Amino acid sequence: MPAPLASQPFAAASPPTARLAGALAPNAVKWGRVLRSRLFNAIFLLYTVLSVLSVYPLLLWPSRRPLARVMRVYAEGVLWLMRGLAGIRIETRGHENLPRAGAYILAGKHQSEADGLIQMALVDGLAFVAMKEVGKYPLVGPVLRKLEMVLVDTDGGARERATLAAGGRNAADAGRPILIYPEGTLMKVGERGKYRAGVYHLAVELGLPVIPFATDVGRCWDRRQAIKRSGVATVAFLPAMRAGTDKRAFMAALEDAIEAECARLAAAHSRG
Repeated sequence: MPAPLASQPFAAASPPTARLAGALAPNAVKWGRVLRSRLFNAIFLLYTVLSVLSVYPLLLWPSRRPLARVMRVYAEGVLWLMRGLAGIRIETRGHENLPRAGAYILAGKHQSEADGLIQMALVDGLAFVAMKEVGKYPLVGPVLRKLEMVLVDTDGGARERATLAAGGRNAADAGRPILIYPEGTLMKVGERGKYRAGVYHLAVELGLPVIPFATDVGRCWDRRQAIKRSGVATVAFLPAMRAGTDKRAFMAALEDAIEAECARLAAAHSRG
């Protein structure tokens, strides 16, 4: 009678379905993000168009205030869509650094198309600094003009400073906070552009405090990026600064404050 074969330990083979699931998991996550982003983008666009069209009758109202209230509700709705559909939750820090009343200047990083809407939802009565061409855009242009945003001639030099000062004074006289992006354009997370001195001239001309702010919103909603990434994005308001006689020192201090806090936010995320 032949001897029985010795028992040999062996590793159990993974079932084919388990191997297939493991291979497909990364693609499932990727396509889930794509579909979620496309759904958010479609609903966000539809919500924006319908909201803008619905406020057109308010353009005939003598005051901008009813329109401003409705647009703030719209901005709060965008934050709700970001959280509910795209999985992007906005966390704010440093609210105690914002003056309780009166005009002041908000100066910070611009990483995403969502930045202005987030600030509009967080800060009442906000006046944006934007190039004058934005006021001529179809659909949104008349709304921005009615909201009395600070529309600036960006050709440079004295003309730019004059239009910035005039629009800024209009907003300051109404006790409205003024939002300006010193780099003047969208920047990717981790990138740094040239900080332009318009914020300094505005602060000196109007005698207003400047509240720097940092953000990492671009990590979830990058500039001109169709795919959104779920997660917590932060907007941090920093202690107020005053513009003195030394323009170079003020601009260096403002840039250092904003960039250092943006770097801290990025490092905190990378640690997990």
